[in-house]
Order: sequence, then C-alpha cells, then structure tokens
Amino acid sequence: MFGRGSALSPDFFQDSFSNSFAYDGGESNAWGMRLAYRQKFSADWEANVIYAWAGALAPESLPDAVDLRSSLATRQRHSFAARVSGRVPRAGTSFSASYKWVSGPVASRQDPFGETLYLMDPNLNVRLRQPLPSFFLPGRVEALADFRNLLAQGYVPVSTPEGQVLLVPSFRSFRGGFSFQF
Repeated sequence: MFGRGSALSPDFFQDSFSNSFAYDGGESNAWGMRLAYRQKFSADWEANVIYAWAGALAPESLPDAVDLRSSLATRQRHSFAARVSGRVPRAGTSFSASYKWVSGPVASRQDPFGETLYLMDPNLNVRLRQPLPSFFLPGRVEALADFRNLLAQGYVPVSTPEGQVLLVPSFRSFRGGFSFQF
C-alpha cells in the first residue's frame, strides 16, 4: 500500500524526494462477488454499471496496536461504479469518465480484478485520447491525457506509534503525453 507522512519506522520504504512511502500492509485474505451490466448504445458509445462486495485492508482503531500493520485488517466493503466511454466520430476523440464509490475507508484496492477488467479506478477519473495528424511520420500519433482521482477522495488518515500517516489507495494524478504507433 502507499501513503504520505513522516514514516519513522524502517518498515516504511520512504521516497527520497518526498514524504510518500510504500508499506507492506500484511496478509489479506478475502473473497467477494461482482455484478456488472454493460450496455453498448452504438459502435462508439458504451456504459458500465458495477456493484461489488469484496474485502480490502482497512484500519481499525486498536488501543493496543503496536504498529500500523497490526491495526490493519481485511474488511468487507460494498462498492458501486459507473463508466461511460465513447468516441466522437469526426474528431476521433476517445474519452471515458468513471466514478467508483466504496462504502468505507480502505487502505488497499477493494476489487482490483474488476477495476482492471472494466478500466475503472476508484473515485472520479477521466481519460482522453485525440488522434493528431502525422504529416511526415508513418503510422499514427495520439495525444493522451489521464486524470485520476480528480476530487482527491479515499485518503485514510491514521495515527500510529510511528507518527501520523495518510494511507492512499489511489493518488490524485495527471498523466499526459503522446503515443506514436508505427
């Protein structure tokens, strides 16, 4: 799992250039279920709605917790998600917008297989792909923009003996660039 804060323990793998860290949250054993509905409106437009009930690592307040790992346990959570994707015919712009809500705080992903299968990350996400003219290059050129967790939701503050940390199952981020396909 990932987080931010002053990680004083050697169990935290601290980033040298920021206060972000990676941490082994311990064992997690869970099962669950997923119901998904996909509707294609046309060759260019599609919508997905997903309900999942599955386990994820979540903090619990234990007064005798020795460290962060002992305060984390697998908890069953409900989630609802929706995604709309499409392509603007003349411009060729492809886009998708998705939102996933989870019923309680989680420090790890609740349904990672379903998120990958349906291209749906937690919270609000928007992806854009725009084909560009390639005057002198063979193949295709596209501009890409990927906005993840736009509302910065899902962060879990935890007080530990190591200090105050913020567990982050999904960072707010922006990725952009160009794709050259030959």
